[in-house]
Amino acid sequence: WTKVNPADALENIILITNGKQHKNYNQLSRRVRLRRGHRNDASLIITDVSLEDGGKYKCQLVNGLEEESLFLILQLDGVVFPYQARLGRYLLSYFDARQKCEDQDAMLATPDQLYQAWTEGLDWCNAGWLLDSTVRYPIIETREPCGGK
Repeated sequence: WTKVNPADALENIILITNGKQHKNYNQLSRRVRLRRGHRNDASLIITDVSLEDGGKYKCQLVNGLEEESLFLILQLDGVVFPYQARLGRYLLSYFDARQKCEDQDAMLATPDQLYQAWTEGLDWCNAGWLLDSTVRYPIIETREPCGGK
């Protein structure tokens, strides 16, 4: 099993097995195992799943000269929520905001996640850091002081 990162030419190996022995690799190593429901079961089990685990995975099966690959996409949805420092608005740098999220077992939202929440009715008159280090205002109704009168 590998995790495929489109931005990286190399695949990140997660688990290799010969059917009897197996070896785990990378940051998922302690959280992955094979299900082994039957002799030919190559199902991957990931425990303690987090949003960072989402993405494209590849299972490559080799049996002698025969080879087969299967790709799957693990899509995880989180909840977009605001975080405001106790001392007031707009005091966190990108790196501080990222750390505050990690302290709460969360992560900064991606632009796609924020857009999805906005299309579902999110209307906050607060700017916030996103994972790509941009800042956005998810506003539906303009009003003072959010670009309206």
